[in-house]
Amino acid sequence: MKPPLLHTAYKVTSTRNAYGDYVASGTSTLKCHVRLINELTTTANNEQIQSDAMMWFEADSGVEKGDIIKFEGTHYRVERKTDARRLRNPTVLFIKTELLKYSDSAFTNNYNGTSQWNSNIINWNAT
Repeated sequence: MKPPLLHTAYKVTSTRNAYGDYVASGTSTLKCHVRLINELTTTANNEQIQSDAMMWFEADSGVEKGDIIKFEGTHYRVERKTDARRLRNPTVLFIKTELLKYSDSAFTNNYNGTSQWNSNIINWNAT
């Protein structure tokens, strides 16, 4: 059974600038189903977040592990990808992903190829 894909997310594409930093260069629209559920692993004295959200996509969406997905103004990184198949059938019906929140505090990007430094970054040259 395929989940209803009622939401819209954006896959952020990036390139590297002359300094080796990733710079967002564009987005592509993806239909998805979203559950903002935290998955925790708890041991005797430790708690570790495994994922901040889960999203389901079409089988041909092109989503891969490590991709950056933007949903409702929040960026997530795909940590785990599962191809959903029926028993003994190699056809992928949909893709299930587990995501962690992702941010880059050094710069913001308007997805038009121009980066802009945040005002809260310390100006080391100021005296």
